[in-house]
Amino acid sequence: MINLLFGLGAALAVILVCSLPHLLGMPLWVGIPLGLLSGGGLFIWLGRKVQQELERIFTQAGELLKKQQFDKAIEVMKEGYRFAPKQFLVKGSIDGQIGVVQYLRKKNEEAEPLLAAASMQHYIAKAMLGILQWKRGEKKKAKETFALALKAGKKESLLYAVYAYVLVEMGERDKAIEVLNQGLGICKGDERLITNRNLLQNGKALKMKVYGEQWYQFLLERPMIRQEAPAFARVSRRALRG
Repeated sequence: MINLLFGLGAALAVILVCSLPHLLGMPLWVGIPLGLLSGGGLFIWLGRKVQQELERIFTQAGELLKKQQFDKAIEVMKEGYRFAPKQFLVKGSIDGQIGVVQYLRKKNEEAEPLLAAASMQHYIAKAMLGILQWKRGEKKKAKETFALALKAGKKESLLYAVYAYVLVEMGERDKAIEVLNQGLGICKGDERLITNRNLLQNGKALKMKVYGEQWYQFLLERPMIRQEAPAFARVSRRALRG
């Protein structure tokens, strides 16, 4: 908000300087475009400065998350709230990021209000919110949340698949097929959507593992972890044959 006010102020100042007779005395058709360019340029520059600071904060938080220092990472992300009065969507972006972390920690009570407050552009946060609503039995609300998430992430194949999975769990297989077809209308030729659509049409279960780690972040299925036996514990096939 503050950055916008600075931009508008700069635009007005340039228009006045250019147009007032006792200053530059330019015609308005010259002063107005110059003012708009100046104000817009300042707004963009200030926005980029905020974005650079947020990137630094999220990079630092990301390093802490890799070490599973979740509380410290959240405290670092909260430092970004000081930029919220300056720029639109900052608070919603940070709320969404923290909400995702709390969701992954299975701290749903802490996660849900943050996911709800996340900006609509944070479609992963909104999908997680929809899952929590569905698990609580709020099917209608969950569908509304997923519909909003798809508006923001309409080119994301994963979102259509996650929503379809939830619909299948709700017992709405036909609606799930409809959602996958909707996704194919935008993500044309996406093999993952085609495969899962065909599976549902043939009365089979979805294969969500085709999305890898992106799918498992929603905590709806446990990833299959293959652990290779240590060398001393392995049995040679040749030895078994004798």
